[in-house]
Amino acid sequence: MLVCGQSATTSQSRYLALDVYGLTGFNRLRYLEGDEIQFKANGERYRAPLASVTDSTFDILVRNEIMDRTEPYTIRFADVDRVYKRKRIPFLTELGFVLPIAGVTYAVADFVNPRSLDGRTGRFRFDPQTLWPSGSMIVAGAIFYKLSHPSYRVGKKNKLRAF
Repeated sequence: MLVCGQSATTSQSRYLALDVYGLTGFNRLRYLEGDEIQFKANGERYRAPLASVTDSTFDILVRNEIMDRTEPYTIRFADVDRVYKRKRIPFLTELGFVLPIAGVTYAVADFVNPRSLDGRTGRFRFDPQTLWPSGSMIVAGAIFYKLSHPSYRVGKKNKLRAF
């Protein structure tokens, strides 16, 4: 079918799609040609721009250090084990990095600056009451990091497709 102004030799641009079924329902992640895709295939991690998509394979551009140029590398859909997606969620992405550091700093500061019952400084000792705030900061940071950096396992439930 030709659209007004389109010649008969022009082909539609294909894209790679990952159909994800999760707790919130169905979601389709689309990767157009030129988009950076991060995935794991055959035990190796790749992070490269998507060059082209066919029915059962896709090409990424890999840097050849010896020849000093980028070359296409073909990967089959069946070889992809996992796809990584970086979501930019305001505040949560930053808190995923900052909260664990703050929790460890809080625990170390309590250990280095102890307070005895009479108000004078005593020897170094760890107060068990600081485990709750510092531990909750570390756990919350890990949860926020996992929310903003999900990884999807490709298999029966989540499928890679070409459109």
